[in-house]
Order: sequence, then structure tokens, then C-alpha cells
Amino acid sequence: MANWKSLNRGQKDAAGQVFDALSTLDALTATDETATDAKGVGFSDLYSFATDPVSVMDDALRGALNDNERLRRDMDQILEKTALYHFPLVAAASSGAVEERDGEGFKIKLRQSRAESSQTYVMIELDETNTSQPSTLFVRGSEHFYGKYPLPEAQGGVIQLLVESSSDLVKALRDVHTEVFIR
Repeated sequence: MANWKSLNRGQKDAAGQVFDALSTLDALTATDETATDAKGVGFSDLYSFATDPVSVMDDALRGALNDNERLRRDMDQILEKTALYHFPLVAAASSGAVEERDGEGFKIKLRQSRAESSQTYVMIELDETNTSQPSTLFVRGSEHFYGKYPLPEAQGGVIQLLVESSSDLVKALRDVHTEVFIR
């Protein structure tokens, strides 16, 4: 069975068209909340958010994901299928805040800035065998939190972000209940 990483650009575009067609079919045949929720958010909105780097999470999408379990399951499935890398939950034996996550093909480290203690470096070290350039980091945290963060280009196999230590991204990455997807 093929996964998202193994598909070429044409195959990924075709998959996107299939997702859009299925979403349209769901919307046409929906009699309840199966295709869209009360806020008008449907599968195509989820797919766009997960795959389009410029698509942002607006209040309607945030509210729909918070209120609708089916949409959360759909979002989770899209993230899992399209991610280049996926970090599942941190091992249950972990205690305290997470400062480092190891996964197949990459590692994430959090390091407080020496120059400015209110800032934290998020460093993503990519496996040298990886030829794909990730563009987006997603986090799925507890309480139905989904975050999306654009990534700069890797320099020497490392992607580095400097963010506020109190940011939602740092909080999510430190939480053992957060899953991480890189696309």
C-alpha cells in the first residue's frame, strides 16, 4: 500500500481531486452533519487546511473541530495520510515537560534562547536520507487543539524556528499528549 511520501506530484494532485470529489458528493447527499457541521465546515475545508500551506484555521474551522468528533477524525486521518513525518504521543512513562522528541526520520529539540530567555528555539533535525523539503508543522494536542506552523527551509539538515516560550507551539511540543505531523 502506498503512503503519501511515496507518491509523485501527479499522484498527490489526483488524490486531492478525489478528496474534493468525495467531499462534494458528501455535501450533496448529506441529510445531517455527515458532510458539514452547523458552521458550514466540511471535508474540503479540512483537506485545504491540511495540505495548502497558505490556508489558515479560522474561527469556523476551529469551532467545528472542537464541536464535531467526525470532523476531528477526518482531520486526523488527513494529517496521518499526508504527513512526511509523524510523531505519535510521547511514551506514557515520560514525566514532566518534553524537551526532545525522537521519531523515524527526524528529531525535534526545544532549547531556550541564551540571548532572550522568553524565546525558545524549535529545532527539527532531518534524517540525511530524506530528500523531501517539509513546509509545515502540525500539532494535535489535547482539548481538540490543532496548530499549523510554516517551516523555513532546512539549513544543513536542520529547520530552526525562534518562537516565544509561552507560544501555543512550545506548549504543545512540550505536552506528552501532543502528536506532531510534518508535511
